[in-house]
Amino acid sequence: MKTEIYYFSGTGNSLYLAKQLQSLLPEINLIPIAKILRFNYIETKGENIGFIFPCHGLTIPIPVRKLLKRINIKASKYFFAIVTRGGSIFRGFPKINKLLKKQGKKLNASFVITMGLNDPKLKAFKVPNKRELKAIEINVQEKLRLIENVINHQKNYHDDNSGVRFSKFSIVNLIMERLIPFAVHYIAPKVKQYFYIDSKCMSCGICEKVCPSQKIIMKNNQPIWQSIVNCYYCYACLNYCPTESIQIYSQFYMKSYTPERGRYPHPYANVKEISNQK
Repeated sequence: MKTEIYYFSGTGNSLYLAKQLQSLLPEINLIPIAKILRFNYIETKGENIGFIFPCHGLTIPIPVRKLLKRINIKASKYFFAIVTRGGSIFRGFPKINKLLKKQGKKLNASFVITMGLNDPKLKAFKVPNKRELKAIEINVQEKLRLIENVINHQKNYHDDNSGVRFSKFSIVNLIMERLIPFAVHYIAPKVKQYFYIDSKCMSCGICEKVCPSQKIIMKNNQPIWQSIVNCYYCYACLNYCPTESIQIYSQFYMKSYTPERGRYPHPYANVKEISNQK
């Protein structure tokens, strides 16, 4: 039976999973979400439909939400979603089901995989060493065997989506777990200044190449984040910059979050593969 996997990846975790799954299951077609969003009408062709993406602010990324609002899935029968995360709790599966329900569908299976964290502004961020990367890979391969079995037999299965919380106080968690996903989809796209470059920029243009929303253009040998184009907040530009010159600007403290914290692109996902998404 034919399987279509719609994937979105900023720094390679979700792309790596999609490619690994393609090698395990027969008749898989990988479809980059960023590329097909230029179409207003999208129709699935496969019997099995999968979505692979990173956790963004506890929920689904902006382009995944856009896809689910315009895709026609009525001809497909079995649906699954795989989210990659750095360890936080994930609240996005109900959002996916809400959008699928409009066409009389729902997720038959959902999976959560913890991988390298790609957000250097977070306190928990650190660049994984070789031992930690090996441990991540062992966990990924174990999870892939489970996913392969579930999809092949079209089972109903739903992972535990719990994770790191904000506070020991439940009311704080309740507020933050609603506020942050709202901010991701409705406030963040309106932010005009989020990234900037420091003096280490060498005008290589890699940030422009990997940017899936095509927000970044090179002008006078420097990257410009166009205000008229919404950012997907995938952090591809931040993590693939070879000199780590791209920083995150704090709107509240008037300083950068990210110098000298290192960066995390997935070790098996290169610039060409990330840029090919668009």
